[in-house]
Amino acid sequence: MDIASRPHDPAVEEMARSIYALFPRCMRCGEPIARYEDADVRILSHRVVHRGACADAEDADPAPARRQVGMPGDG
Repeated sequence: MDIASRPHDPAVEEMARSIYALFPRCMRCGEPIARYEDADVRILSHRVVHRGACADAEDADPAPARRQVGMPGDG
């Protein structure tokens, strides 16, 4: 089953929270994301960005940078 078709599945939520815990910095701007609620976790690409401007820029970019700014957990 496609993950996108399961937005309210607790397993998908748990996976998103785990990805955020590993990558607490925005992969677009490099700034820390203070709370999970402020993060836009993109499960299929394993990317975490700020909700709002960073998420909008990520969606608009046809080939987003595939490098992470900072090291996992250094936030």
